[in-house]
Amino acid sequence: KKSQNKTQISFFSARRSPGTSPSPPIYRSLRTSARLPADILLLLLLAGDNFYYPPEWSPKKGGLNKFHGQHALRERARKLDQGILIIRFEMPFNVWCGGCSSMIGKGVRFNAEKKQVGNYYSTKIWSFSMKSPCCQHEIVIHTDPKNTEYVIISGAQRKTEDFDVEDAETLLLPADEERDKLADPMYKLEHQGEDIRKKKEEEPVLVRLQRLSDSRHSDDYSLNRTLRDRLRSQKKRVAEEKKSARKMGLGVRLLPPSAEDAAAAARVRFASNFEKNRKDKRAAIKAASIFPEPSGSASKDKLDLALKRRNIKASAASALMAGRAKPSSWSTQSAGSGSARTAVPILARRK
Repeated sequence: KKSQNKTQISFFSARRSPGTSPSPPIYRSLRTSARLPADILLLLLLAGDNFYYPPEWSPKKGGLNKFHGQHALRERARKLDQGILIIRFEMPFNVWCGGCSSMIGKGVRFNAEKKQVGNYYSTKIWSFSMKSPCCQHEIVIHTDPKNTEYVIISGAQRKTEDFDVEDAETLLLPADEERDKLADPMYKLEHQGEDIRKKKEEEPVLVRLQRLSDSRHSDDYSLNRTLRDRLRSQKKRVAEEKKSARKMGLGVRLLPPSAEDAAAAARVRFASNFEKNRKDKRAAIKAASIFPEPSGSASKDKLDLALKRRNIKASAASALMAGRAKPSSWSTQSAGSGSARTAVPILARRK
């Protein structure tokens, strides 16, 4: 066993490229576990390089993945029985998300489900299904072998970035394939007539552009002098505007005066506080009623006084009924009041 372990160590150390070291976790475990047995250290080293074969393994059982009952791609192949493989898909162009209308830029990568959905002759047509990062909306993109293009099936909309050469007034540059073909003498000879026709059509535009460029840049000294004069006058105007703003106590630069601003300022009428107060009082008098309104505080005081009197009478009557108080002097002395004469015998009878 010791000789076998030595041969395994020498074999795997030879397999390792020069100048490399074990992975950091394994290296740290080896460094911190110097007192462990040699067999444990060997297992750690081989497990770090994924070369460890357990004792119960035999070549008849196949590779390690088959022996452990797992796929080499691990989680990426969890739907392989359905014909789906999870890959890293890169967006080939700018698109608008169909869920929240956010833009997904070209080059954004996704964990997409790849599966075959058809064939174009002998070329397979692949489908890529993924979730948008903004709202988790599902986006489905297919390959188009016929036009060598990607086609959005659902979940997004391609951003239109095409332009017309004539509207943009630019020249259409040849593609890479066409530039490579121009180096072929036979291809150049076949398309020589087409090139002459294009030259005649585009020659007036090129001549006009050349004349315009020559007229603008023929005398560079005069152009430079005109530009410097314009810049100098602009600097003087800005300095005068800042000076006038500082005189007025403003922290911003004012625009040049104009006739429209002067007319609008002349139409403004500023009213004094006295005039404003007088108008407000006059408007309040006109809006008020000609009949005096009862004072709210006086009516409230009257109600409070009546409530107090009612409470006093109620407490006095309850005291007389319970016998805690005697009738007042006015009830016994006043002979002219019939109610007072009848109140005394009633109270006595109740006692």
